[in-house]
Amino acid sequence: MGTSITTWEGVTAYFTFADSPFALGLFAFGCAAIVVGLIAGISKHENEAFEKFKK
Repeated sequence: MGTSITTWEGVTAYFTFADSPFALGLFAFGCAAIVVGLIAGISKHENEAFEKFKK
């Protein structure tokens, strides 16, 4: 596995997949899926709670 980093000075985080577009895309897609899932779950919960409150 190659890296373009030549020095560790000032490095606060190092991701071993940073030079792989496929891995970065997969990581971004995973993050987006988590966010969309959370928003959908929260929306569903709020709608159900509001319906119970209306009755």
